[in-house]
Amino acid sequence: MTATETIAAAINQIDEKKEKLKKAFDDLQSHRSLLSPSFSLSWSEIDSHFSSLQSSLSNRFRLLQSASQLEHDPHRIESADAKTSPEEEETTTVVEPELRTLCEKMDGIGLCKYLIDRWDDDSPLNLELSAAIRYSTDPASMVLDAIQGSYHQTQSSRKSVDVRRVFVLLMEALIENNGEIKVDVRDRAKRLGYDWKTKIGVKPFEALLFLHLVAAFELGSEFSSEEISDYVFMIGKYKQATSVCNKIGLDSESVGNLIKKLLDSGKAVLAVKFMYECGVIDGFEPITTLKSYVKELRVAAYRICVEGNYSLKSQNEATDKEVSALKAVIKIVKDHTLESEFCDEKLEQRVDELEKQKALRKRNTANANPNPQQEPQHKGRKRARGGNGTQVPAPLSQQQPLPRSEAVLMPGLQLNPFGLVNSALGGGVVPYMNPLAGLYGSAAAPQSVYYGQQNRFVLPGQYHPPYYSQ
Repeated sequence: MTATETIAAAINQIDEKKEKLKKAFDDLQSHRSLLSPSFSLSWSEIDSHFSSLQSSLSNRFRLLQSASQLEHDPHRIESADAKTSPEEEETTTVVEPELRTLCEKMDGIGLCKYLIDRWDDDSPLNLELSAAIRYSTDPASMVLDAIQGSYHQTQSSRKSVDVRRVFVLLMEALIENNGEIKVDVRDRAKRLGYDWKTKIGVKPFEALLFLHLVAAFELGSEFSSEEISDYVFMIGKYKQATSVCNKIGLDSESVGNLIKKLLDSGKAVLAVKFMYECGVIDGFEPITTLKSYVKELRVAAYRICVEGNYSLKSQNEATDKEVSALKAVIKIVKDHTLESEFCDEKLEQRVDELEKQKALRKRNTANANPNPQQEPQHKGRKRARGGNGTQVPAPLSQQQPLPRSEAVLMPGLQLNPFGLVNSALGGGVVPYMNPLAGLYGSAAAPQSVYYGQQNRFVLPGQYHPPYYSQ
């Protein structure tokens, strides 16, 4: 049996093996009472994961089969593999025969249906499509035919795919192709652009679609810089925002105004991304902007905890938001090799600390009441007493949060650099109790605390309210 036949046989056995796995999972579920409370995996999640892998493997195997057929094709396209490093040699992008035929025949509608039928979020066809459209005699016209012919069509594919995502993929391939846009094709695209612009409103994805059309068919001069900038601001969260902005050709002044608008809206990371990727750094301080943003994250997280009365939900929400924002900062620092500027901030260490604290809170909550079904709550029940007549503390899940004033006076509560630790509750950490402690790393030893009369939260000893005489 050849290697190709072996792979084909293995792929054909995936469904059978998945059925066996489901039986094993069902058997495991019948013993759920013996499992850890943190085990919450469902079969639908497992099935979705393996179905995605199966689809990806099938697509790659199909390309492997096509490669052998096109090995001696003099027209094959040479391009860099998206997953190879810059140091590696260029490899051949194999175009499946059906895809190539659709492009050679200029069948835009058929091409769009082909992409929908084979859509896979885990294995997009960007590279293959970019190579395939070069077989077309007029890529721009074919892509526009695909968009106009499929925009109002009823979805006939078995897959539930937003056809607008396919349009974006097609236009990205056209942008990469960077071919000639004929006058008649450009005029058709312009009419479509005016139609799409009326549908944008406050919908970011509609703006993304419109801007791709403007970029792909070179329509930047047909619309004012101000409205283009407004739409770019709307799509700032999308990864294509800066590349589309560059392709459209917004002038430096417009990009500068866009960056200021992002900064004024509190979107510092996006603003810095535009500074670097659009080449507009003069007049801005990207390093200082990021460092200030990192400090503000801690204050914002602390505020969430205060407003939520330090409930478990508010602490987790604060942690999730800070971790997500810090990871965005870390990415832009690495993308633009700014590590040397952020040595003191220890961003990754801070992320690790927050994630460990969240995991600790989760364990403490689970340990406090491992099987709540066996201990139903009854109104009016007296608190249990130990053998010596002392009261036994209620489980953590049944305890009510202490008012801030009581928290200050309770001897069981101690202030540490990361917040409050209640020794009676198994050392649960309140990570944002001391916002003025060291942002990263260790902080000063616990000190006496003041009770903020106006804001009603505990403040560290080194903090003095504005009305406090110094």
